[in-house]
Amino acid sequence: MNAADYAIYTLLMLTAVLFVYPFYYIVLASFSDPAAVITYPMLLYPVDANLGAYKLLLSTGTIWLGYYNSLIYTVSGTSLNVTVTLLAAYALSRSELAGRNVVLFFIVITLFFNGGMIPTYLIVKSLGMLDTRWALIVSGAVTTWNLLITKTYLESNIPQELRDAAEMDGASEFTFFSKIALPLSKPIIAVIALFYGSGHWNAYFNALIYIRQRDLYPLQVFLREMLILDQNTEMMGDVSDHRVLVALTLKFAIMVAAVAPLLIIFPFVQRFFVKGVLIGALKE
Repeated sequence: MNAADYAIYTLLMLTAVLFVYPFYYIVLASFSDPAAVITYPMLLYPVDANLGAYKLLLSTGTIWLGYYNSLIYTVSGTSLNVTVTLLAAYALSRSELAGRNVVLFFIVITLFFNGGMIPTYLIVKSLGMLDTRWALIVSGAVTTWNLLITKTYLESNIPQELRDAAEMDGASEFTFFSKIALPLSKPIIAVIALFYGSGHWNAYFNALIYIRQRDLYPLQVFLREMLILDQNTEMMGDVSDHRVLVALTLKFAIMVAAVAPLLIIFPFVQRFFVKGVLIGALKE
């Protein structure tokens, strides 16, 4: 390698550190003593490591209720999203579909314009889904971007010749889709499932609009209350004398609890992620 290569690699490493260190600091601070977090603003390792913040966080029932609700919303919503997206993308990938270009035109328009929050709220209300789980599972069933990259992937990786051969063998449209198209679409399925799943897991604004029952709140709404509305004071108990210090590390623990499930799942779909995005975004 020449000097330019070393300079580029050094710049990339520094950039990576700048992006990674804030999250690394949050994890360390959540395990460190509250006083040490204030004393040492640049942590490189846990100081006086303890699990006090996590014990305090997990001692409240709301965190478990939030995990339970978010798990329901994420699994159910992602399953619906992926199913509808694949069916729509497969239909739009067929060149013989009548009016395909017209449908695609109206779909692409939604990338630039949408009805807005109030019309969407009125639709959800008219369907009787307010204050129900369906409001968070059904609304936004398809994302235009995910639909388009899935359609492009199917066009690029399922040639017309394969369809013709399946038809000659007597395969129906459903048989071809389920037995041939789906097995060949694992990379893009993993990609859109990750996109949809992370969206459901991190969503809280729709819950604030559509949900009033606290027992239906997802995890992010409970965490928002702890972080922004300062609801963590109810969990302090006999440590109220150190409320400010405990609240500091508790907030770091809340951040870790919110992102940990996604970090656990991502390595399992990483090998499909790059392939699915590249092939789905660029048609050969």
